[in-house]
Amino acid sequence: MAKDILFIIENLSFPFDRRVYREAVTMRKAGYNVSVICPKGRDRDNLSFEIVEGIDVYRYPLALDSMSKKDYLIEYSLSIFFTFFFSLKILLNKNFDVLHVANPPDIFFPILSLYRIFGKKIVFDQHDLTPESYLSRFRDEREDAFYRIQILFEFLTYKAANAVIATNMSYRKIARERGNKKNVFIVRNGPDLRKFHFTKTDEKLKENFKYLVCYIGIMGVQDGVDYLIKAIDYFVHSLKRTDTLFVLIGKGDDFEYLKKLALELDLNSYIRFTGRIPDEPAMDYLSTADVAASPDPYNPLNDHSTMNKVMEFMATANPIVSFNLKEAKYSAGDGAVYIDDNNTEEFAKAISSLLDDPHKRKTMAQSGLKRVKEILSWEIQEKNLLNLYRKLVD
Repeated sequence: MAKDILFIIENLSFPFDRRVYREAVTMRKAGYNVSVICPKGRDRDNLSFEIVEGIDVYRYPLALDSMSKKDYLIEYSLSIFFTFFFSLKILLNKNFDVLHVANPPDIFFPILSLYRIFGKKIVFDQHDLTPESYLSRFRDEREDAFYRIQILFEFLTYKAANAVIATNMSYRKIARERGNKKNVFIVRNGPDLRKFHFTKTDEKLKENFKYLVCYIGIMGVQDGVDYLIKAIDYFVHSLKRTDTLFVLIGKGDDFEYLKKLALELDLNSYIRFTGRIPDEPAMDYLSTADVAASPDPYNPLNDHSTMNKVMEFMATANPIVSFNLKEAKYSAGDGAVYIDDNNTEEFAKAISSLLDDPHKRKTMAQSGLKRVKEILSWEIQEKNLLNLYRKLVD
């Protein structure tokens, strides 16, 4: 008899959340009935209800862009209300056996605890360390009352869960130490090479520049795209390199600020902001790129986190420049150059050096692609997800 799974997301829409999309599709193909509750996207995924590859998707509106702590309190309150409402609707109409909640944020523990009392299995899919996300989101903050609340909410979410999914060994260690959880499964953020892979090089995308450098990902405070723009400033104005186009793919809360920063630094001739684009043109850009940039700065969150962008750069055969982060080094191995101390000038110099060394670029790209194919791809990681569910509900 097929089991029913309800996925809950708060910070991204579905199927834009690539990790949850991969997980949901994997479980649907394995014979499970799958539903998803998530917010509507601002420029995509706008329907209140939609069936995506056999998955029922229920979306609720987000009333505002969250920029301040007050905005987040309003957003999270609305998210809890709509999520509980839709979960009851799904429960009454078709039931569910497992509630699979992805963070951030860690706000759904009251709903999880209630359903666990009534015999539902709870999976906490920990995509981010929310307390550390808070500190990196508000860079001038210290471990204040809001931080301590995040630690409490994380702990209560751990307690509500039957099992925890960690994206790497660092997260697994934290789940065991901070949450006292023993039932922790590692399912890494590997790209699905059946869908995201090297396509072809297209010289037209370089717009008559000799080289192309790409970034792909969310553009929020914690993602460090401002560090990349400062590195580009040094690359262009100090290293005097005008032979390279930088294409920044994605969007986020910092998107307008980043465009303004590029304008102020007189970089508009060398930077293209594409916004969010479909996978097909994104893969073409990455496949054409000579170097990929992963500018997430060193901090307690990023050092422990596995970045989707790093995996996607590797899948599209890119040499990478990254700041020196523990989990980035595990993911990319010899496929990246690592820069200490969040130093944007050294970041720019590393990009410049790689552009001038085609042999090193090729060797690094081949190393990263091999690592994805043999260890990190979703085709390998989904086996760990299915193993979790077999132990939990079968």
